[in-house]
Order: sequence, then structure tokens, then C-alpha cells
Amino acid sequence: MAGDVRPCRILGKGDFRRGRELLDVLAGRMVHARSTHPDFAAGAADAVAVIGGEYAELVRAVREETPERLLDEGLDVAVTALRLVNGEHGNDGKL
Repeated sequence: MAGDVRPCRILGKGDFRRGRELLDVLAGRMVHARSTHPDFAAGAADAVAVIGGEYAELVRAVREETPERLLDEGLDVAVTALRLVNGEHGNDGKL
């Protein structure tokens, strides 16, 4: 429903502005990911492997890197998972 504020409130843990900011950040990262990796995966299994690679980078960031890198890697995991859910992983008929 156009103009529905519930998604922003849900994502922002009750704070509309915080949720809107999160959606804006995710949308920006999605645009960047699509321009950098237009053919993100050849199928569902490949997409999961890409997500796994991003997750490994997230784990490394937790152990060895700055809070900013942790945030960057967390966003990368989220965006790759959203691309799978959104059906951007080729057409192997799964998901």
C-alpha cells in the first residue's frame, strides 16, 4: 500500500525515521551491487555460495576489523540475501 509507514516503523524498531534511513542505505547498496555485479549468481546454489562468501567476510570483520567494516559487511550480506529472495540469481527455477 502506497504511503504505508508500517515497514519503516518495523525496520526502525518503532522509529519511522530510523527505518526510512535503513531502507535508503539498503537501496543504495542494492544499486551499487547491481551495477558492480549485474549477474550476481547463476542459480540458487550459486547465490547461497555468494552469500556464504559475504558472511565469511562479515565474520572476519567481527574478529579483525573496525565497526565501520562490520557495518559494511553486514550490509553486503543483507543485500546478497535480498537479491536471492528477489529472484536475481538466474533462472534455475528455485525460489
